[in-house]
Amino acid sequence: MTVPARLPASALAVVVALVVLPFGGAFSIGLSVAFVAMSVPAAIAAWLLVKDERPVPASLLLLGLALGIVTSVVSAAGGVNPGDAVTRVLIACIALGYAVGVAMAHRPGHERGGPDLLVVVGGCIGAYALSGAGGLQAAAGGWVVDGRLTGPFAQPNELGIFCAGVLPVAVACLVTARSRARAAVLAAATLCIALAWTLSMSRGAWIGGTVALACLAVGVPRTRRLLRRAGAAVLATCVLALVLPADVPLLGILGTRLRSLGDTGANEYDARPLIWGEAWRQISDRPWFGVGPDGYRVAATSSVSTVSAYGAEHAHDLYLTVLVERGVIGLTAGVIVLAGCVLAVRRQLAAQAVAARVGDEDGAVLSVRALAVLAGLLAIAIHGVFDMPLWNPIVYGFTWTLLGMAIVAETVHVPTPRPTPQPEARTSP
Repeated sequence: MTVPARLPASALAVVVALVVLPFGGAFSIGLSVAFVAMSVPAAIAAWLLVKDERPVPASLLLLGLALGIVTSVVSAAGGVNPGDAVTRVLIACIALGYAVGVAMAHRPGHERGGPDLLVVVGGCIGAYALSGAGGLQAAAGGWVVDGRLTGPFAQPNELGIFCAGVLPVAVACLVTARSRARAAVLAAATLCIALAWTLSMSRGAWIGGTVALACLAVGVPRTRRLLRRAGAAVLATCVLALVLPADVPLLGILGTRLRSLGDTGANEYDARPLIWGEAWRQISDRPWFGVGPDGYRVAATSSVSTVSAYGAEHAHDLYLTVLVERGVIGLTAGVIVLAGCVLAVRRQLAAQAVAARVGDEDGAVLSVRALAVLAGLLAIAIHGVFDMPLWNPIVYGFTWTLLGMAIVAETVHVPTPRPTPQPEARTSP
């Protein structure tokens, strides 16, 4: 397979956006650096579409994302916080264009470079987070842990969801590495990501990442050996942590945090039940179009709100947040995105089987990494049941990078194996 000697402008712009991702929380010209960097591939994609040099990807996932932007505009028009809603809609439009730019940047033969770079960037973020590791202290039966890792993020859950999302991609890149040198770099990055994921002490990220890795092992046989060994080590560590006293450094804290998964009433200061209740109140008031982007925190300050004293910025749940801000129409767009992801999984599982049958190594690598990208999105979706940290610029840019790669996974051509010609039967005279 011939590989272009030079990267096209769209691919180069995506590379730059990924490289600056660790600095995405800083501000530049009124927007976070991540959003500014994402706007360049978005502008290139728009230019290619206007010049009719590249077609719009025929993607159900992309359709759902685009409809999500439309529902945001409709909800913002009648929302309770139109000023900030305009900024949110603008950023969402940039993100949609960026996802299209990521999809357009894909070239046959370049299946390794983009995901590898994403993993290396993730490893750098994980290493930076680990450099700030300090003393951990647990309280309220493990519901509260002080000293958790944050890295370049504002809170530990943001680090957790990032690491949970990139970890399946890291595993897939590691088992499909082209050389020992590349495998060594990817192994170091994967280790940093896994340690940061663990020490973020984010239970939602733990659950999401574990389910995603389990699904990856089921769907991608090439990952099973590595994941089986890693899973055995993790299981042994968790068992040891659970039997050790809580005052044992690190492992004792880990065990306390693990035990809190089964104790829902230990933290009397947890306001999330009230925050979720307020979300349902807002949904019942505006079920179809919602309160508009960034409208939850404004609506929560009303006199009838039960959480007006908490200053909650969102519903602490991805799906409740979508319902609150964009109503039923917004959730419908999300269902279409889900359908596109399911379609991509089916196509890549079929492509993986075909590649194994005909010995197509490039096709096999694309399928393995595409399924890992979809597993990363699954980790983010599961974490969304417990929290809503997606508006962090780094997490936001990373999530839309995965969505752009998922568009490729859905739309890439799946070869059909040619039937083996059978010799004609001869009839003896």
